[in-house]
Amino acid sequence: MKRYFLFSTIIALTLFSCSKEEGEGGRSSIKGKVHLTDLTGWNAGDDYDVPDYDVYIIYGDKNDVYDDDMKTNFDGTFEFKNLREGSYRIFAYTTDLNTPSGLSPVFKSADIGKNEQVDVGAIEVEK
Repeated sequence: MKRYFLFSTIIALTLFSCSKEEGEGGRSSIKGKVHLTDLTGWNAGDDYDVPDYDVYIIYGDKNDVYDDDMKTNFDGTFEFKNLREGSYRIFAYTTDLNTPSGLSPVFKSADIGKNEQVDVGAIEVEK
């Protein structure tokens, strides 16, 4: 009898001592929009929401490599679903002629709880 109790206690402690990290598997989401300012071409100075634009998400604060990505919808919106509670960073690239690659990231941060939907607003990029 004591063995079963000890065995049950060890299993219970093992299952409940694990902490869940940020990432997929929850019921929360982060949404937003990518907004482009066109500084070149025929429409110079025009602002509009961008369809089919790459948006990236980083789970937690310790990682610098993105964990997932998606394209914006027809109206420039995006939504990362099924996230656990925690801290996240969302980013998209903008034109930056001061860097060797010609691009730099524009970051938005979000802290979400259980069953929460957070709107990070517009990520402003330039072309």
